[in-house]
Amino acid sequence: MKKVYTIILLLVSVITSQAQLNGTGYYRFRNAQYNTDYIRLSNNLFDYNEIIAKACGGGSNLVDTSNPLSLLFGGNVTFKADGVARCLSCARAFLKTDIHMVNDIIDPATIVYADKRYPGNTNNKEYNLLGQSVSMTALTTGKYETEKITIEFSNLYVTIENSYSDGANSLYTAKIPLTGTVTKVAGVGLNKTQTLTNMYFVDDNGIFNVNESNTAQNAKWYIEPVTHFNVQPEVEFGGKFYTTLYVPFSFKLSGQVENAYAVLAIGNDGSVEIGEAIASSGETVPAGTPVILECKSNSAADCQLIPYGTPKTDNSSAYLSTNLLKGTYLCNQDGAMYYDTTSGTNKGSFNANNYTAATNPQKYVLGITESGKLGFVKATGTAMPANKAWLEYTGTAELVLPFEEPTKPGDVNRDGVVDVQDITAMVNIILGKDSSQYDLEAADLDDNGKIEVPDLTALVNIILNNN
Repeated sequence: MKKVYTIILLLVSVITSQAQLNGTGYYRFRNAQYNTDYIRLSNNLFDYNEIIAKACGGGSNLVDTSNPLSLLFGGNVTFKADGVARCLSCARAFLKTDIHMVNDIIDPATIVYADKRYPGNTNNKEYNLLGQSVSMTALTTGKYETEKITIEFSNLYVTIENSYSDGANSLYTAKIPLTGTVTKVAGVGLNKTQTLTNMYFVDDNGIFNVNESNTAQNAKWYIEPVTHFNVQPEVEFGGKFYTTLYVPFSFKLSGQVENAYAVLAIGNDGSVEIGEAIASSGETVPAGTPVILECKSNSAADCQLIPYGTPKTDNSSAYLSTNLLKGTYLCNQDGAMYYDTTSGTNKGSFNANNYTAATNPQKYVLGITESGKLGFVKATGTAMPANKAWLEYTGTAELVLPFEEPTKPGDVNRDGVVDVQDITAMVNIILGKDSSQYDLEAADLDDNGKIEVPDLTALVNIILNNN
C-alpha cells in the first residue's frame, strides 16, 4: 500500500509540472486520453527483413516490378496496396514489442532523450528519441535486399508537432514518416523515394500502437521535462536501504540517495569488495554504469536521481575502473517473474520482465544472505529485469557485501538481544578472558574507550528497563 501511495504522489507531482517540449533534453511522453500511461522504450527488435520477407512475402509483393525500365526513365515507383498493408501490420507488431505503455513512473525506461535533428532550426520538428541504449532513428534504419530488388529506409526521425498550446496543458503529436527508397529493381539501379504512410504514436488503452490519423485524443501527448527520476529501494540492512540500477545516461545522486558503489572483486571466501563509493550525494555516476545504490529512506519519493548528458546507444560504460556488476536495458521476454530478496524465501524484490537468465555462470542478485548479511543471492527465476544489476559467480561461498549492522548497545555477545548472557560476556571481558568473539563497542556503554564495572552497571540497568 505504501508503494501505491508513493506512486500516486509521484504521478501528481509530474502531472502538475510544466508539460512542454523545449528542444533537446530528457522528457516523459504521457498520453492525453489515458493520462497515467507513459511511453517506455523497451526493445530493439525492429527488422525490415522480417517485415518485408515474411509479412509481405518479399519485395516484389511490395513494389510493382513489372516494368523496371520505365522507372529508369522517369516513371514513378508504385507500392502495391496489399503489400503495404501487410508490411504496416507487421511493423506495428514490432513497434508494440519495442515500445510499451506503462503507468509506473518509477520505471527509468520512461525517460526519453529527445535529440533535435537541427537544434538551430525552429521550423524543423524532427527528433531522434533515445533510451535504454535504443535510438529510434537507428532502430528504423535498415535495408531489404535480394538479387532483384533493394529497398532502403533511413533518416526516419520522429516528427513532433504541437497540436494544442496552453503552457502545462500543451499537447503534441508524434509521427514517423515511413519513407522507403527503391535503389534496385530487376537489376536496374534506381533512386526512387516514396512515403508509404505517416505512423502516428497512439495509446490503445495501455498498448502502444501507430495510426495513420492523429485526430483522436489517444494520439495526443503531454511531453514533460524530466528534472529528476526516482528509485525504489528493495533491501533493508543496518538502517539503510539498497537497490541496484543500470541506465544508459549519467545521473547525479540527490534526495536521500547517499552513495553508489561498483564491485571491484570477489574474494575466495565470497567477500564482495566495493572500495570507496564511485559517487556520493551530489556527485555523478558515469553513463552505462551498473551500481549498488545506498539510500537513507525506503520511499521512492525521497530517492531522487538527476539525469544529464547524452545517453549511450551501446552497452559500454563510461566508468573506466573495474566493475564486476552487469545489467541489461532491454525487455526481451514478456511475463511476470520475480526474484527473491531474501535467500530461501519468496518475497519477490522486483518484476523480471525481460532477459532470459543463463545459469552458467550463475547470476546473483542483491538480497539478504542465509547468514543475514547484505550481499548477493542466487537468482532462481528465468529472466533478469531491465535496469537492474547482478553478479556472475561460479563459486559456492556466500557473497557478502562489506556493510555491517550498527552496534546495538549492550549486545556484547552479538546474538541480537540484550539479556543476562551479555552480563556473562562483559564479566569475561573485565576479567581479561578471551574477548575475540565479543562486540567491544557494544560493551563500552559509557564510551570512554574502556570496559569496566561502570559499563557492567549500565548493562544491568538496560536489561532491567527492558523487562
